[in-house]
Amino acid sequence: MIDHSSGDSTTIVDGATVADEAARFISAGVVPHVIGGERRESIAGGQRELVNPSTGNTFGAVADGTAEDLDAAVQAARQAYDDGRWRHLAPREQEARLHRLADLLEQHKEVTGDLDALDAGILRRYASYISQYSANALRYYAGWPTKMVGQIPPVGPDYVVQERVEPIGVMGVIKPWNGPGAIFAQVAPALAAGNSVVLKPAEHSPLSATYMALLALEAGIPPGVFNVVHGDGVVGSALVAHRGVNRLSFTGSVGTGRALAAAAAQTFKKVNLELGGKSPVLVFPDADLETAVAAATTTVWNNSGQVCTAGTRTLVHRSIYDEFVDEAVRVSQDLTVGNAFDPASQLGPLITPAQLAKVRSYVELGKSEGATMRFEGSVSCSGGNYQAPVIFADVRNDMTIAREEIFGPVMSIIPFDDEAEAYRLANDSEFGLAAGVFTTDIARANRAAAALDAGTVWLNCYQVTDAAVSYGGAKASGYGRSLGAPALEEYTRRKAVWSRNY
Repeated sequence: MIDHSSGDSTTIVDGATVADEAARFISAGVVPHVIGGERRESIAGGQRELVNPSTGNTFGAVADGTAEDLDAAVQAARQAYDDGRWRHLAPREQEARLHRLADLLEQHKEVTGDLDALDAGILRRYASYISQYSANALRYYAGWPTKMVGQIPPVGPDYVVQERVEPIGVMGVIKPWNGPGAIFAQVAPALAAGNSVVLKPAEHSPLSATYMALLALEAGIPPGVFNVVHGDGVVGSALVAHRGVNRLSFTGSVGTGRALAAAAAQTFKKVNLELGGKSPVLVFPDADLETAVAAATTTVWNNSGQVCTAGTRTLVHRSIYDEFVDEAVRVSQDLTVGNAFDPASQLGPLITPAQLAKVRSYVELGKSEGATMRFEGSVSCSGGNYQAPVIFADVRNDMTIAREEIFGPVMSIIPFDDEAEAYRLANDSEFGLAAGVFTTDIARANRAAAALDAGTVWLNCYQVTDAAVSYGGAKASGYGRSLGAPALEEYTRRKAVWSRNY
């Protein structure tokens, strides 16, 4: 499926040193769709240039699909589901193949890391973490096929009832560009439950999806069970509308999620939505200041702010407010913004020039609304979509920079006077994806965990994840859970089978 013969040798692609296998994958021609176990070009012949966010240079091309390509993928997935080549496989064999896929992801995470750094501009060292995250999710769900059991409810002597746990059918998955290598956070539970999958990766970061789909074939996932179709919103809309798709999982913006849910309702598809965030980080006066500052700043600078759970609203008790702001500025002053492949870079580029322009507009809006810009870093490199980190103080919760998701390295620090006000400000948002709390008072930490309207609350830590722990949002941040055992409920259905005792 993939030529792994190059060992540890490397090649230069657009000035970056990448694994020879990654370079060969890119240079082999137009990166294809993977449909029915085959590499396919677009039926209409469409292609899209691959642009490196770190340099602005074109370095390859990917197939640009249409609704026709999407239909072919759904038909392949439907055939694979209907003939049972995966769902009727012995559960122990399913587990063995999922473990084999996890092994392959770990063995080749340097390749997927190179691919994500090239097309998404993700810092190279962070990209390897994302690839491992996918492998971890697979490893967790690989153990589930032998453990998804139904039940026999007691209904009296005249009948026997089986409640069967079954896969739903064909799953449609739409992934964003800020973590392309993490696709198995959604795909792994769908596969473990016995479904077939059609994945549409983001058009700006398609490489690792195709590579991972080919690894899946190598691991023994049958053709048609995991399909990848590249393209823009036209392909996404076709996936949502297709009557051969039984369920959807979408990660992206609130606006797109709202439109997607409305469209999916026309064909009665259930939808999992992981949407945006404007996550608050609450810092109380008894917190360990050094730990709180480090966590609060890191969560905003991580992946240049292009993370749904970024803690971009930092709520700090007024008694330590000035000290906190000064320390946040101090620890951010020496951050290096640069090429994703430069080991010295601590913030990489934003995904596109359009995203950079959007973030810049928010920075200007923050200043015009009366927030105090306490810090803006510098960018010494050129050619890419670079935004230096920005810290705003004296922010009010009704300012636009405190209300809307910026998806860039912009930190807003808001003062509060007491615990009740902290919770009120934190919950005064349309979003509810995550929240963080820093305090050494265990009673206060427990009160905060109960009071905060968010899908995940971190106490004296931030952005810690594990495949065994469910994840999802509240309010406009979406609904449904990914990861952990609850995710399997999103990809299965119950069937009651009644049998009369004669």
